[in-house]
Amino acid sequence: MSLDAPTLTFAGALVSFASGLLVLLYWVTDRTAWAAFWWAAANIGTGIGVALLALHGVVPVFVSDILGPWILDICAVLTWTAARAFNRASNRPYLVLAGSAAWIVTEALAGALGSEQLASMLGTGVGGSLYLAGAIEFWRSDAEHLRGRWPMIAALCSFAISLFLATIGFSASAQFLPMPSSSWFGIIQFVGLVYAIVGAISLVMMLKERSESVYKAAALTDPLTGLANRRAFMDRAQRAFDRNAGGNGPISLLAFDLDRFKTINDTFGHPVGDQVLRLFADGLSWALRPADIAARIGGEEFAVVLPGCGIQAAMAIADRVRASFQDNARFVNGQRVGATVSVGVATSLGLAGDLLSVLASADAALYQAKANGRNRVVQVHGDGIDPTSGNVIKIA
Repeated sequence: MSLDAPTLTFAGALVSFASGLLVLLYWVTDRTAWAAFWWAAANIGTGIGVALLALHGVVPVFVSDILGPWILDICAVLTWTAARAFNRASNRPYLVLAGSAAWIVTEALAGALGSEQLASMLGTGVGGSLYLAGAIEFWRSDAEHLRGRWPMIAALCSFAISLFLATIGFSASAQFLPMPSSSWFGIIQFVGLVYAIVGAISLVMMLKERSESVYKAAALTDPLTGLANRRAFMDRAQRAFDRNAGGNGPISLLAFDLDRFKTINDTFGHPVGDQVLRLFADGLSWALRPADIAARIGGEEFAVVLPGCGIQAAMAIADRVRASFQDNARFVNGQRVGATVSVGVATSLGLAGDLLSVLASADAALYQAKANGRNRVVQVHGDGIDPTSGNVIKIA
């Protein structure tokens, strides 16, 4: 198959320029997305550089054969910079500029010494390495589940391979050809065209997914404690109970309420009250397993779901949290606060109770703990045992 290389080159320049403008428009709407800014600059610059190469014989030689490749060199650096910015890695502009300058000077010296082939090999070889490095940056940030990641990696790797092939072609060529005319080089131009489209779409897709995930996480997180809020708790807890339904394994629920929290706020002020809440949340997170679900469901009310946890283990966890909080909250910001917490514990086995019924049982046990003097743990099974029937463990 024979491809018209000049036509593909002009098409690639136009597509690269247009895709750069698309990504730039996204950056205008979100100025914190610096990856979009650097990617847009790289694509727009690539469009200009490729267009200058395509104008060989029309514009002065310096513009088409020297300035055009230099612009493409800088754009390869900008692409790698964009990938690092997306991966939240630090970029030092002076190092980027120094590296680009050293690269360009090396190419210029090679050309000045009469080795245009060496200059071309350096340009395409180092450029391919930078695009490959960009692919590695996107691969390294795979902790985020973003749909556009693998198309981006594939596009960058494909373009890097095409540049490596071009390096081999220049090394085997007896004469430097600034405008490739063979179908082999035409394929390389075609890969560049596809890369410009897929790269821009994938980047915008990933940036939007990341932004949406941040907003979603914020909507489901209590800003003061960092725990899940009531909405997130009910959703995650329901899924845990659904998975447990019909099985023989237990699932427990702990209901916490900080004792006399209004008095703490009135006596010591809201900043101390907020610190007390954070102290409790930190201790709660420390005491739990990764699969447990903890949330702040009200002002001073917290809840925890313990999948696969029976009543005795749940009581032990509740007691550990209560005792730890009592020790940690004796003094807050240099003031003797003496905050404590009451806990209600309920457990369900398989079909013996759903989320709402177990939550109601834990609340009933919590109210009994309050009535019995606070700073204690009360248990009640999910089968309807009365929390006032003596299942009270006095801790303090």
